[in-house]
Amino acid sequence: MAKKKPDRGKTLWEMLLDSLTGPMETYVYNPFTARVGGYVSFGELDLRDDDYRIMEIYEYKRRIAGRDYFFTDYVLQARPLNAAPIDARLRISPVAKEQTTPDHAHDAILLHLEDEMPYDEELHKVVRADTKEFQILQDGKVTGQFWRINDVRDSYRATVTVVQDTDKDGKAERSEVDTFEVEYWDYWRETTDEAGLKVNEFLFVEMSKEDGWFQLWRGRPVDPQKAVVV
Repeated sequence: MAKKKPDRGKTLWEMLLDSLTGPMETYVYNPFTARVGGYVSFGELDLRDDDYRIMEIYEYKRRIAGRDYFFTDYVLQARPLNAAPIDARLRISPVAKEQTTPDHAHDAILLHLEDEMPYDEELHKVVRADTKEFQILQDGKVTGQFWRINDVRDSYRATVTVVQDTDKDGKAERSEVDTFEVEYWDYWRETTDEAGLKVNEFLFVEMSKEDGWFQLWRGRPVDPQKAVVV
């Protein structure tokens, strides 16, 4: 897992730089123009009861064929009454230019952490296999079977810029920005929801380039136009 910098306090020079540069949320790909500490609510029926606080913003930058491509994870947490906190990520990706419409400029996926673990050689072999397939196992039984998106075999590499508020003063400042490198593999499958309707489900296997820590994020699309950011 990527390690965050310890909160060592700020020098006068750092505080001056923070005052000159302004909020760090404006320096990363931030399609919702959201702020750390703000809130996101969803219009979907099964999500509308919870307000999610934005804990951090993760900008992913990939370089492919000499061009930079970006997407953003809003790291969220909801705190329902009399229930455990709900942690999630809202992944926002721009739609390809030729497919963009006034009502559809971004795709959105609400992800939850399926699993995480230290570096595992067997898992690494699975994501690099020529089968381009990933199985979710529970008690030795296959409960989900996914395939690489667009039939891609290779992994993606990304530089992740993290905007956070480590000192809890209500502002994400220059000294609170961190970066790390990841390698990841993306998968999808067609399944059905509780109403029996066909939906796409996605799985992302992400490995830290620093220490090999694996995280598996799983989720389904949501309508970005039904996400309200305050």
